[in-house]
Amino acid sequence: MPTHDSKRETKQEGRQDQRTEQRQDNQQEQREHNKQIVHRFIEEAWNQGKTNVVSEMLANNCRFHDEVFPHLTSGADNFRRHIESCRAGFPDLRFTIDDTIAERDEVVVHWTARGTHKGQFLGMAPTNKKASVTGTSIYRLEGGRINESWANWNLMSMMEQLGVGSAPQEQANKQTAGTKAQDAGTRTHA
Repeated sequence: MPTHDSKRETKQEGRQDQRTEQRQDNQQEQREHNKQIVHRFIEEAWNQGKTNVVSEMLANNCRFHDEVFPHLTSGADNFRRHIESCRAGFPDLRFTIDDTIAERDEVVVHWTARGTHKGQFLGMAPTNKKASVTGTSIYRLEGGRINESWANWNLMSMMEQLGVGSAPQEQANKQTAGTKAQDAGTRTHA
């Protein structure tokens, strides 16, 4: 026969389980909300060029980390200008979200970006060629706004597609092959 203490313990355990479930539900809702914010940011700001949403979705002192743009300074207004600059270089720029993972206050997005190089970009004159690159971005959110962002993507791949550069190793191989051909030609003429 259950004692009065065991009934109390059972009730306490039930309440504790209920609180744990509520906390887990709240955390899941927060992760889904964070995903929605990031997806909306990519769709509206990057894909549609509606840069007026930047100040709504990014913290004023938002920090950015992207090796391709090491001089990109903090702040929502600076990031708005960055998006405008990228879209000027690639007016039809379109990001496709390939996968999204959310945990705690971070959202990780694996994406593919496609566009036609029709304007100045990173000092490169327009080539009118299409390019496609994949990358990963990590967004940290606070209070329903993006507060920090890290991006990792392959600039060299894009440059090769645009015909404005090739991987350093490939250039070294071409130079070595050219030197060997010249040497072989010199030896046959000697």
